[in-house]
Amino acid sequence: MDVIVDGAAANASADAADVMSVLADISESLHKQGRAILSVSADGQSLAPAQTAEILSGKPLDAVRRLEIVSEQTSKLVADSLAELEAVIPDLATACHELAAVFHGTQPRTGYDPFHQLANIWSHVKERQELIAHTLGVALDSLTLDGKTVGAWHTELNGFLAEAAAAIESGDTILLGDLLEYEFAPRAETEVRITGVLREKAGG
Repeated sequence: MDVIVDGAAANASADAADVMSVLADISESLHKQGRAILSVSADGQSLAPAQTAEILSGKPLDAVRRLEIVSEQTSKLVADSLAELEAVIPDLATACHELAAVFHGTQPRTGYDPFHQLANIWSHVKERQELIAHTLGVALDSLTLDGKTVGAWHTELNGFLAEAAAAIESGDTILLGDLLEYEFAPRAETEVRITGVLREKAGG
C-alpha cells in the first residue's frame, strides 16, 4: 500500500495490523507536529470523518493500493471550520421556514430540490462539527446541551431526516412542511448553540 501524506510518500508501520492502524499512527505523528488530518481518501474514494473508522478498521493493508492523507495546522483547521459553520448555520432556520411555506403553498413540489440541498448542507454541518470535535480531541457525546449530548441531538435529527425522506417518497408535502416548521427550524437554532459550545472548547 502506498501512503501519501501531504503529497509526499510516507512509510506505514511494519506493526500495523490494518489500514486503520496505519492511519492512527500517522494521526499520532501529525498531532505531535501540531497538525491534524483534514481529509482521507482510499484508492481515490474520499472518506467522511464519521465513516473512516468503519470502512478502514479490519481492512488488510493489501486491500488498499493508495491511502492519501491531507493535514492542516490544528489551530487553523479548527478556526476555519468554525468560521465556515458560523457563516452557514444562521441561515438554516430561515431556509426551513421559507421552505415550509413552499410545501404548505399551492406549488409544493417545487420544494423538493431545495429540500435536498438543505439536507446536504445540514449533512456537511454535522461532518464539520465531527471534524472539529475530533481535532480538539473531544467526543460529541461528551458535550451536552439542554440535558442531551450533541451526539443525541444528531441522532434525533437523523430520525427526522428519515421521516422527511419517507414523506417525499409518499408525496406527503403537508408533513414535509410541518417537519420543516416545527422540527428542523428549531434544530437549526440549536446548531448555532452547538457551534458555540465547540468554539468554547477551542478556546473562544
